Amino acid sequence: MYSSQNVLTRTQMLTLCLALLGGLFLAWAAGWWDAQQQTGEALRADTIRLHVRADSDSVLDQTCKLAVRDALLELTQRLYQDASTAAEARTLAARHLVDIQWTAQQTLARLGAARAVRVSLVNMYFDTTHYGGFSLPAGRYDAVRVDIGAPDSYGRNWWCVLYPGLCTTACGSYDDPAENDLICGDYILRLRVVELWQQLTADRRDKTLVTLM
Repeated sequence: MYSSQNVLTRTQMLTLCLALLGGLFLAWAAGWWDAQQQTGEALRADTIRLHVRADSDSVLDQTCKLAVRDALLELTQRLYQDASTAAEARTLAARHLVDIQWTAQQTLARLGAARAVRVSLVNMYFDTTHYGGFSLPAGRYDAVRVDIGAPDSYGRNWWCVLYPGLCTTACGSYDDPAENDLICGDYILRLRVVELWQQLTADRRDKTLVTLM
């Protein structure tokens, strides 16, 4: 026998359809979010940065910083041109810290600036950085850090990409297309979700991996 109690009203059917669509959308959004975070994690693991910190904001110290930067860019371009993976580049970074320190010290000596130089391979937090042709989202990256002068008295600092692709050539240098799209693509939302999550969750404390005093 037919019963009207078994028939859904139009409003009930619409509510059920919306609930199903909402569930599908939430599942898709969660999967998309996870995919972006995984790409961001891979990007950070595949990137090594170069970080130079000046002794102060004085004209002399900032001039010294820029001179050291230029000398190190010339050096690292030779040292890292044969690195084919982030692991190789990281090994080269640890192996050549003494060369980086010596180059910085010689550059300062030519300027007549008596400054201590400490060179370290560290894992540290960076804010989102916008370069000429690409952007790196916030998060923790390995970096070769060059500290000029007295500890804990730093002025404006400078940073760049050591690997892959020195500085402005990093865009398009990653093996994974998703990583290139994250930093070079026009789909800004991908960068924003990685940036936001790292800003909320990433540890700000530096972790020194290898150092030269």
